[in-house]
Amino acid sequence: MKDVNEMTIYIQRAKAGDIQAFTAIVTNYQRMIFTIILKIVGNREDAEDITQEVFIKIFKSLRKFRGESSFSTWIYRIAYNTTLSELRKKKPAFYSIDENSSAVNDADTMDSDYETKEIKLQYLNESLKKLSPDELFLVTLYYSQEQSIEEVSKISNLSVSNVKVKLHRIRKKLAVEINLLMQNEDK
Repeated sequence: MKDVNEMTIYIQRAKAGDIQAFTAIVTNYQRMIFTIILKIVGNREDAEDITQEVFIKIFKSLRKFRGESSFSTWIYRIAYNTTLSELRKKKPAFYSIDENSSAVNDADTMDSDYETKEIKLQYLNESLKKLSPDELFLVTLYYSQEQSIEEVSKISNLSVSNVKVKLHRIRKKLAVEINLLMQNEDK
């Protein structure tokens, strides 16, 4: 990722209509945006389409960026709103946090610590699929993208206390789901 001063120059040049500067912005942020969208929608094709839509929206509204928040926060907000909009249109039943989630390998070929971690990860992935898109987006921003509560608040347009409450409720919801899966496994 380019340094802040260099990105500021690209942003100013892109606002003035410099396509090459906008290309540099896309290059700098496309992986970050694509990754988070992919975690929400769970489908590479849809994630690519939504990412492209995000950058079209960024291009069209770049002149509106006033710098009141960081540029990455502004981009995340556009990605957040666009992703949720697209998901509302499609209304799929479940969303995957990890397109590479897989079944646990044969227990004979791994030691018990590794097996336990794999099972817990599998339970977590299954539980994450049951979250709503906005819950999954909050969890992904905070835990996977390591955004602060304040940044998540700006991106999601929720108050800091509301983000904290929602994350707390999501953790409790995940704990209940994981416990149910573990109980069903014991039966």
